[in-house]
Amino acid sequence: MGFKSACWRTQAVLTGNLRRNFLVIIDSVTLSVWDLTFLLFVFLFLYAIIYPQSQLKKIRMQRVAKIKAMEKRHGYKVLTMIHRREAISYFGLPAYQFIDEEDAEQILSWIRKYRNYPLELILHTPGGQLHASIQIARALKNHPEKTRVLIPHYSMSGGTIIALAADEIVMDKDAVIGPIDPQVGDLIRGLFPAPSWIYAAETKKEAAEDSTLVMSDISRKALKLTRNVAKELLLGKVQAGPGGEDRLNEVVERLVSGEMIHSTPLSAREAKEIGLSVNTDFPEDVHDFMRLFRPVKRTVEYVG
Repeated sequence: MGFKSACWRTQAVLTGNLRRNFLVIIDSVTLSVWDLTFLLFVFLFLYAIIYPQSQLKKIRMQRVAKIKAMEKRHGYKVLTMIHRREAISYFGLPAYQFIDEEDAEQILSWIRKYRNYPLELILHTPGGQLHASIQIARALKNHPEKTRVLIPHYSMSGGTIIALAADEIVMDKDAVIGPIDPQVGDLIRGLFPAPSWIYAAETKKEAAEDSTLVMSDISRKALKLTRNVAKELLLGKVQAGPGGEDRLNEVVERLVSGEMIHSTPLSAREAKEIGLSVNTDFPEDVHDFMRLFRPVKRTVEYVG
């Protein structure tokens, strides 16, 4: 009985030691998996930050080199305002861009710096804040040397306001600009053309809601501002034709009045028909420069 008891005790000790060793192995494997997962997470996190930044730095260097080459060929100091969602960005997440006060601050700073040089502004934008667009346009208008705006693809709304300020608008034959009727609204109702708010208030009259009447009042003031700014920017630039001041007012009304929907694409030919002075002798190297901006969507396949 003593021998059997000793055997059972020995077996129990061995089994306990084996169980403990087994648990240690399991715990060790579990710990290694967590370590690996954590290290993988850290690696992916750093990759998401470092790789896009390294790519951005590389592309920005290529863009700067391209801008310097264009300056030599064109004889202008070249500024750019490109609003495009790019595949390479912070954390790899593309951001929607539009004209804002930061754009105005930066461009005004460069215009001041290059006040003794002719300026060329490459514009690619859906538009944006009215006050920022007007700031940029007035600074461009008041620049003492010659200015021109290059539009490779589109420059809508506030972008069109800026284009009107330049001594020369150069558009690719397939590029477009758009109407500059102000958009008025709020987060709840959304943005609508100022003329549409006025139309709604005049149609409903006493039945109109207070908010509609307020928006209508704001819209009238916004239209007055935009008309005055458009006249200020276009003075002396409307294509020659009968009418003088009447011709200028006609061009302004076509752009501001809301007779076209806000997203109407006006080609270079249509812009000329309206009365704007537009040149279509577009430099090909600007298109080469635009290829350095990588689009988010790649639904069109081609061999380049």
